[in-house]
Amino acid sequence: MLDPAQSSANPRRTLAGTTPQPPEADPTPLPEGLSRSAPEERLYSIRVAEDPGAPCAACGKQETGAGPVGYMDDEPICDLCLLERSTDLGLLLAKAAVARAYSGTVGTTGEQQEALHELGVFARIYHRVCSWPARIIRIPGFTARNDTTH
Repeated sequence: MLDPAQSSANPRRTLAGTTPQPPEADPTPLPEGLSRSAPEERLYSIRVAEDPGAPCAACGKQETGAGPVGYMDDEPICDLCLLERSTDLGLLLAKAAVARAYSGTVGTTGEQQEALHELGVFARIYHRVCSWPARIIRIPGFTARNDTTH
């Protein structure tokens, strides 16, 4: 059973689980005439890639993928940069990638059971790290319902 109480509601939590402190919270004194300013707020999102394989706007090293990819404002970014900058969205893409990798598993029953176990482990990690309450999404034609009403 999913436990929504296990999730916290802090959208600014980092991958390490800490909340970044604003620059003005740093006790280190600055030279006279300088002040700390808050970093520019960026908008992170997941969209279907307009230009699959574009260079990452954050690191410039990796290429973005095809299908759903991360965006920083209006620029595509690689999966790792999204994970580092917006943990919740990065994990969401990672979860989709893991599910797709294991959904294609064919072979012996043992191999399929191992893949299912690994997917379950990742799902538990994902649940512990994400910062919103769990909810069940019913997919028509695929998800069995316990009740008969819509």
